[in-house]
Amino acid sequence: MGRDAVVFPEVVAVADALLDPGMARLVWVDSGAGQPRVLSVDGVFCRRLGERVGRGWLGPLAAVDHGGPLIAWMGSVIRLRRGAGGPPGYDNDPWWLRREHQPVPMAGQLRVLGKEKKAPGSGTMWRAVVPAEQRMRIGSLIGSAEEQLLQLRGVQSGPTAEVARQLLQGLGRSAGLVEAAWKRTAVAAVNGGVPLEEVARWADMPPGTLRRMLTAGGQEEDG
Repeated sequence: MGRDAVVFPEVVAVADALLDPGMARLVWVDSGAGQPRVLSVDGVFCRRLGERVGRGWLGPLAAVDHGGPLIAWMGSVIRLRRGAGGPPGYDNDPWWLRREHQPVPMAGQLRVLGKEKKAPGSGTMWRAVVPAEQRMRIGSLIGSAEEQLLQLRGVQSGPTAEVARQLLQGLGRSAGLVEAAWKRTAVAAVNGGVPLEEVARWADMPPGTLRRMLTAGGQEEDG
């Protein structure tokens, strides 16, 4: 925390804003308060946060980073106000950070680098052959899907049409995020040297179908 505060003073400014109870109230309002709804990408909270820290781009950026620590903070605030618990192992403390968001000690990084060269007889290591950006994107997609599903825990009350709309839209977004993570994982595995036939077996699909999907996905990413 001390290192980040020195290198990134914005971290202090954002934390100071989040300590304001008024900001937590804005998150609650954006969530629908007593009438739960999926968080909007242009909610009042995200806009206000960008204004407070003098970074107009911060709010919109944070609003679409569904797997990021700020969205996780918002989700915890909402669940605490609703009195809803998270899934097993999920902490509702707004200041609790997932492991992937916690800074890694230098000694730990050096140990990982030593292991990730190549383990004798066991092939390449995931972190050694999959670029950090790709790993982060997969993790972000999974986290985003998790947050979307968590927002749906309390929506099964109210008019049938409204509940159905919220569930279907939220589940649709989650399904899209999971599918994107699934495709990126398959691409990463094949690019990392795992035989395509093996990946296809794990994905429960014909190798030809997987090959066509990966080719199309590669073209989309290149574009």
